[in-house]
Amino acid sequence: MSKNVKPAATKPAEAAAAPAPKSKKWLIIIAVAVLAIAGGAAWFFTKGKSDTPHAEEVKAAPPQRPIFIALEPFTVNLQKETSDQYLQIGITLKFFESELEEKIKASLPEVRSKILLLLATKKASELSSAEGKNRLVEEIITLSNGVIGIVNKPVNPASAVAAATKPVASQVAAAGTEAEPAAIAEPSAEPESPPAPKTEEKKGIIDVLFTSFIIQ
Repeated sequence: MSKNVKPAATKPAEAAAAPAPKSKKWLIIIAVAVLAIAGGAAWFFTKGKSDTPHAEEVKAAPPQRPIFIALEPFTVNLQKETSDQYLQIGITLKFFESELEEKIKASLPEVRSKILLLLATKKASELSSAEGKNRLVEEIITLSNGVIGIVNKPVNPASAVAAATKPVASQVAAAGTEAEPAAIAEPSAEPESPPAPKTEEKKGIIDVLFTSFIIQ
């Protein structure tokens, strides 16, 4: 009788315990995958963003530094008023384009000649005021830029004035054919002023600095 006894009670327990290692293996795989995804996301939000900065984080280019060329001092006789007077003046040219530096230096003899002739036409009374000095600055800028082939002109305001007055002129012309001139439309009490003339962006020499200015 003892030979017919079968160990049936132990097989189900062994079968239930068998899947346990496989389940742990899948848990480890899932945990590793989650960590890999988390690491990739962390890299994207830190290094990935630092490699492509936003537009507001991009730093503006530093402003271009001006270039100065000092001319040898001028001594010139002024136009006579009450007595003989002369001007001693030191002039420095200011510009930004580095490519113009050699061109201006090569043209200095002609620049000096133009400035000397300009100064010789002035009177002491014309140069004594701040307005006169500012006017001289503009004249020297125009002369010097002309020597190196640069012209900065304001837009001609005549076209703007003509455009503003054209409607009134057309009304007057049309009224001339009518019997009653009273039909001419009167301009408004507050006519619109013509737009201010626009100036081109200055290039070349943009300023003249006086390092000395003596009238005797």
